[in-house]
Amino acid sequence: MKYVEFKSQVNDGKEHAVYLFEGEDAFFRESGVSLLKRKFVSQPELNFVCLENDCSSGQIVASLEGYPFMSKKRMTLIREFYPKQEYFKGQLSDYLNNPCPDSILVIVNEKTSENFKKFDNVCVVECQKADTALIVKWIRAKCAQSNVLIDGQTAQLISEYCLSDMTRINTETEKLICYVGEGSQINSQDVMDMVSRDMEYKIYELTDHIAKKKFDLALVVVKDMTKKGEPPQKVLSYIYNYFRRLLHVAISDMDTDEIAKAFGVKEFAVRKMKEQANMFKKKALKSAVDTLADSDYKIKYGLADGDNRAYLTIFKIMTDR
Repeated sequence: MKYVEFKSQVNDGKEHAVYLFEGEDAFFRESGVSLLKRKFVSQPELNFVCLENDCSSGQIVASLEGYPFMSKKRMTLIREFYPKQEYFKGQLSDYLNNPCPDSILVIVNEKTSENFKKFDNVCVVECQKADTALIVKWIRAKCAQSNVLIDGQTAQLISEYCLSDMTRINTETEKLICYVGEGSQINSQDVMDMVSRDMEYKIYELTDHIAKKKFDLALVVVKDMTKKGEPPQKVLSYIYNYFRRLLHVAISDMDTDEIAKAFGVKEFAVRKMKEQANMFKKKALKSAVDTLADSDYKIKYGLADGDNRAYLTIFKIMTDR
């Protein structure tokens, strides 16, 4: 089930003996744990246990069979736990098929764990990146709790600057609420002034402008990066690496998960790269990568001035489209 469905079920009083939170958004994973603790666990110093992911099945079952003390439930939590099939033979398998009604087992994983999903008593909560509409709704609700106004377009800007990362969105929204104060309104200028755009977002933004042939805006992004201390040749290196990934995404027959593992990035980042790669013709991406590779080589070996070459290369990518 999606996180929003899980939250609704818990608030309505529906319980499960085992919860598996999995997905790339740490904010949703940890929010799920916090919600279960608030709802079911009193005196957590006595009724909440966090086990290491190398624990034995016997340790897990022993913790789960402990009786809660002045609490509705006793909770056992394990993070990044991916046991193999043979681990489930015996005690743990028996428990998962017939769990204790006074305990909750919570597994919090970034990646998927298929072995847990074979048991009917395991409630799987998907904690993937939320879509923009849901994030905008969440930001506006959070602002409303502090009597602060924000329109949908401005909330969407926060989401874009934070690349839909809910942990960052939560932090930046709280910062903006404190900045404008109760009874005020957050506008787009506040977001531009207060929310930091990291290099990943800037490269994404730059590439988006190039794809849409908004070359004036692309140059504004480059100037913004160099103004904040990044040497133009280093900016060029970032762009080169990003376009190489776009080309790989465009020509690869691997699925999103396989590409994410190959790049060492989140699946969300791959989905965004696929969106941008589709804005370019494959030939244009190949040409851009060749141009960037040539400039990168010449700068590194002293065959061209780094600052001038960087701007000329970016201009060439734009005009070759």
